Amino acid sequence: MRLSQLFDYFNKAEPHLGTRPLHCVFYSHIWTVYCLEGQGLLNPKTDIVVELATESHFSHALDPLNNQRGNLLGLLQPGRHLQQLGCRYQGIAAPMVLAPAQPAQINAVLSALALLSTDPSPIERAVVLVNVCDGSAFAEAFAYMSEFSILWDIADYPTAALPALAQALAAGQCLNGGQWGGFHLCNHKQRQLPDAPQRQEALQQLLSGFAGLTEG
Repeated sequence: MRLSQLFDYFNKAEPHLGTRPLHCVFYSHIWTVYCLEGQGLLNPKTDIVVELATESHFSHALDPLNNQRGNLLGLLQPGRHLQQLGCRYQGIAAPMVLAPAQPAQINAVLSALALLSTDPSPIERAVVLVNVCDGSAFAEAFAYMSEFSILWDIADYPTAALPALAQALAAGQCLNGGQWGGFHLCNHKQRQLPDAPQRQEALQQLLSGFAGLTEG
């Protein structure tokens, strides 16, 4: 047995046996994943990033050859655990589990999500990424989440999906008390635009009609 194997054997991480908190982060663009740590939404030492979608928005950019170790639906397979599904991608501060590369039934995705908080694994918390445009469709998933935030790149103009998401969050009482983590603005370094201040102003005007979104 090699020295490295001995080290791994005697230093196995203890599985997380309690209820793992799930922080749901609605995002405007896939590149916001690179901003999670800088916005204080991701702890690389304890967290894993999980994409929640019926078909991955990230796979064409992060895994075009479909070489990933698994996806969220892997939790439905006996003997598969969260830490076995995560992959390291350049520039992302923590391991990430992608959604299925091919379209999946939403009920199957929700079934896998239901296992996310209790799967025995050394990972302490999952940051669950949901595209803003998919937010209303995943209203059933809100019950599994312990915290909610929105991460918006100011390079993205606001669309009708944002007020629709705000209404869904309000209807699900997700903006109350300690559950709401706030609305976070970011700007990826590859998306710097000369009219960024105007875009930010347009976004703030839209948000003025949904004051609860700006509190956190």
